[in-house]
Amino acid sequence: MNAPRRVGEVVHRVRTPSTETIHRLLRHVRFKGIDWVPQPLALTDSHEALSYLHGTVPHEMPSWIWEESVLCQVASRMREWHDATMDFDSQDAVWALEINTDSAVICHNDFAPYNCVFMDQRMVGLIDFDLCAPGSRLWDMAYTAYRYIPVMPHGQDPRFHERSPFPPEEICRRLDLFLDAYAHGQPRYRHSRQDLLRMMILRLNAIARWTLRYGQETSNPALMQNADMYEYHASRIATLPD
Repeated sequence: MNAPRRVGEVVHRVRTPSTETIHRLLRHVRFKGIDWVPQPLALTDSHEALSYLHGTVPHEMPSWIWEESVLCQVASRMREWHDATMDFDSQDAVWALEINTDSAVICHNDFAPYNCVFMDQRMVGLIDFDLCAPGSRLWDMAYTAYRYIPVMPHGQDPRFHERSPFPPEEICRRLDLFLDAYAHGQPRYRHSRQDLLRMMILRLNAIARWTLRYGQETSNPALMQNADMYEYHASRIATLPD
């Protein structure tokens, strides 16, 4: 979306109105011990420079991406990220999004396989922080669970290419694994599966509205089809077993 370009160990990207805030955020979480995000290196009037993270970013989902160990790693990393952002000073911050939830943490908002860096089937990095914004833990967790469980219809569907390799009962079991790994033994952070799924419906419908609007503005039929998919997936969540 903003034309990243790698030169050696540095990634150059087009600057956006929120870039200065994101650099502050990245410096903050790195100071708190999150060493698996890029280091901000430079900022000009038109571009930013970040350190390059070595590894592989999956787009076509390899079979290992569904391993339980990967699911638990991702949930743990997300918990680390959220905890490190709790005391970030948002005064004078500029964000690309506004989230209508409580603002307990800074949400990544796109903590999905295509923004996670892996090496030897272990998550070693996270990229693309353009959509970061204050929000609730559940708001951020909802989209990550949707992508990594994944909470999608099982089996072939001629209308949409994205589906889950797992039947509904296994999806529910994997949701509980994700929630347990995120909580890390602390009851106050062990959200219920029902609360997560309710938030997921809200999140997917919000993505559907944004995608449809952007698809119409850009006359992009693929985006409009994606909007239909998100809306359909949201409607199917209610059919999952308790």
